[in-house]
Amino acid sequence: MEEKNITGVDYSGQVLENVDFSGCTLTKVNFKNATLKHCRFDEAVLDCCCFDCSSKPKQPNLQSVSFRKATLINCRFRYAHMVWSDFRYANINQATFEDATIDFCDLYRCFFEGVVLFKHARISNSSLYYTYFGDATNIRRENLVDDRIVQQDKEAYTKFLVDWHTYGTGVRTNDMQAVSDWSPDASIKARWSDAEDIYKTLTGLWNERGFNADANWGYVQGRRMERRRMMTELSDGNLSFWTKVGRVWHIIGNSLSDLFFGYGESMFKMIVTYIVTVLLFAFFFRSKVSPLEYVEALGISLKNMAGMDSEVLQGVSPLVDMLNLVQTTIGILLTGIFGFILGNKIRNQ
Repeated sequence: MEEKNITGVDYSGQVLENVDFSGCTLTKVNFKNATLKHCRFDEAVLDCCCFDCSSKPKQPNLQSVSFRKATLINCRFRYAHMVWSDFRYANINQATFEDATIDFCDLYRCFFEGVVLFKHARISNSSLYYTYFGDATNIRRENLVDDRIVQQDKEAYTKFLVDWHTYGTGVRTNDMQAVSDWSPDASIKARWSDAEDIYKTLTGLWNERGFNADANWGYVQGRRMERRRMMTELSDGNLSFWTKVGRVWHIIGNSLSDLFFGYGESMFKMIVTYIVTVLLFAFFFRSKVSPLEYVEALGISLKNMAGMDSEVLQGVSPLVDMLNLVQTTIGILLTGIFGFILGNKIRNQ
């Protein structure tokens, strides 16, 4: 593309393939309903350009399009269907991606600022690692297709990394245009660590804006990614024995917190844990105190959870006395956790 300043050109409805707009300044250029394949906007400046579609297209209309290190101001991608497109290092200010489909796109170190709309957008198999979402960017949990990011699917992530387009060069370059030392194998190995960072970043973003339900969900996902990351680290030969022991301890604590309480976010898991504890101790009391019907044992177990004494357990064996004390302690702890979770639910509703 020899012309460096392009203003008011109408490409709407056209098919553009292998067109290079790199370094150009495009102002009020209309790509509405156009199909772009293997086009490049690297380091270009796009001001008030439109990539909208009239409705959701059945086939991608932006395929292997590169906006690498581009600056996009007041651009529109409503209903756009983009795949294998490169937004690395791009600066996107005041844009709309409403109802857009974003699949297998790289948003690494992409900078969204100003009012950027993602309402009803569907993001799948795309990298959000080190993506910056400004204060007015309305990305939400609902934008993540199937409630997951690409790092959670090894097959999709491998495809994303290995099949990533290189525009015929066979190499991947960094933001300084130098050949990157990036390794697909290293990225796959670090995928749980990357996923942890992404979820925790989104959690902080949603907390700041009062999207409590989204933030709580992101917090749970971040803790689960943390567990997967620690499990992966156990195979690291550079870690000392005692460091691995510490990792195992943290993995166990993380797993139990998820299993019994959903990290303090699951009322269902909390209730199930409470009921199972009551039934389990009732079974112990029924087997250790004779004669004692199971209904009576159940009543004793319920009282213990509330810290109430039962006359039936007077003068029993030291083992039963110890079980009584242990259950009372567990009951007090569970009651406190129950109150914490209930308070969170009420606040978030």
